[in-house]
Amino acid sequence: MGRPGGRGGIRFTPRAGLGWCAWSALWLSACAPAMPPQNATPRGRFDWSLERYENGKYHDAIRGLRDLLVREPLHPTADSARLLLAESYLKTDQELLAANEFRQLATSRPNSPLADDAQLGVCQSYWAVSPDLPRDQDFTEKTIEECTRLLEFYPRSELVGQARELVAEARQKMAAKQMRVGKFYYDRGFLESAIIYFENILQTYPEADVIPQTLFMLHDCYGRVGFRAEAGMVKQRLLELYPDSPQAAELAESEGDGG
Repeated sequence: MGRPGGRGGIRFTPRAGLGWCAWSALWLSACAPAMPPQNATPRGRFDWSLERYENGKYHDAIRGLRDLLVREPLHPTADSARLLLAESYLKTDQELLAANEFRQLATSRPNSPLADDAQLGVCQSYWAVSPDLPRDQDFTEKTIEECTRLLEFYPRSELVGQARELVAEARQKMAAKQMRVGKFYYDRGFLESAIIYFENILQTYPEADVIPQTLFMLHDCYGRVGFRAEAGMVKQRLLELYPDSPQAAELAESEGDGG
């Protein structure tokens, strides 16, 4: 038989209750989200968040930086805080939130010394979520658009080289995507549809690595649908511009064999 006043022989006394409450308060304090001190100055809040970021505590940095920007949106550290907030989102795989923060800084503060950094951040955020070729390439296109914006608005920025590299990579990916679709139709004998995609690659992405393969298959398509003149021009283009390519060698060999 249990003791009076308790279940299973345990009595809840006021002293025990106080101990439990103290332990619970300690546990909740340990698990509470880290935040800058309530009485911290704006600069103190920024320094607190920067320290968390540098120590890899990105979620703490996010909370501190958001708190600062809500309290003091016009403080001298606001631009740096928003850039650091966006970088923290990137570090925690929240790329679209990062893109929004980068864009807000780049568009609302175009004369800020950090505006070009922010614009590059938009590019990098979209590139980070650019999917594999079988999927839709909207984010790849956005990468090109945002990097082109940096090149147009900040042509003297030291970040121009990085933006151009991203544009080049993204364009290669878009060309490969078009090639994938064109080859889908080519392999199934839908030659007219394949021609449309192959011609689009030649016009839109003339620098792409897939151009020799595109010309090779386009030559075959034109030949099989009876467009001999077009096939001849494509052949000439392949042999003149890419004479050392495997496709040029294969085409020359097939022509030599009477193929």
